[in-house]
Amino acid sequence: MTFIQPNKNNATFRIMMTLVVGALIGGTFWLVALYNQTVRLSQSIAAARVQLNTIGAENTTMNNQIITTLGNTTQLSAIATSDGLVLAQPKYVTIP
Repeated sequence: MTFIQPNKNNATFRIMMTLVVGALIGGTFWLVALYNQTVRLSQSIAAARVQLNTIGAENTTMNNQIITTLGNTTQLSAIATSDGLVLAQPKYVTIP
């Protein structure tokens, strides 16, 4: 004859359910933290991209100024003399 004992496994069942519920709650908080970190990283990447575009625009402007300066020989000569540079013909060593 079989006797039904409903309270025999009650403690084990409660422990298991507590662990499962705790894991679900902990997992939920972990996923929210992971999502927040992903959003924060995405915003940092967007800010870095904007900064990189700004630096690229400044670089293009400076390159245009350099090319303009190099194209104008009188202005280039004035810059060279103001820095103490002297225009001279190079003298090469000749072998007799």
